[in-house]
Amino acid sequence: MPRAFEFRLETVLRVREQRQREAQRRLAARQAEMVRLERLDEQLAAQVGAAQSELRAVQAGERLDPALVARMRGWIGHLRRVGAENGRVRAGLAAELAQLQAEVSRARTQTRVLEKLRERRFRQYKRQRERVEQEAAEEQARGLHVQARASAGAPAGDGVGPGDWPALARGEQR
Repeated sequence: MPRAFEFRLETVLRVREQRQREAQRRLAARQAEMVRLERLDEQLAAQVGAAQSELRAVQAGERLDPALVARMRGWIGHLRRVGAENGRVRAGLAAELAQLQAEVSRARTQTRVLEKLRERRFRQYKRQRERVEQEAAEEQARGLHVQARASAGAPAGDGVGPGDWPALARGEQR
């Protein structure tokens, strides 16, 4: 009985699959961070808009408090600085995301190469096993044929018996 299929690079394939999953996990974590920063930008924009509306309302009022106006302008400036810093962080993160995406792509390619090799080796194994089984079946059929002819008294093979070989060697016909 032929032995079971064994892919000798199975461990390497598992390691590459693990690397691919790890790269995908890192990419997903950084994408989640990017989404968080985008939401923060949206919140900051809303806060800046609300603070500016409030500042306009205070400035349009009857009594103008210069300290309040200064605090509100300071707060709006702070929100804009936080937004600018957030934009710089997002730009760096976008570059990192591109690098991580390339890493995931490389890991996926390396894994796929081994998967294709494994499939090809399995097909070769299967063809070889079928060929061996076919040869065994043919051998068994030949043995049964020879056995059947021998039990019927007919010479085995091409009809030439063991006693016929000296005559055939001399070129005589039977």
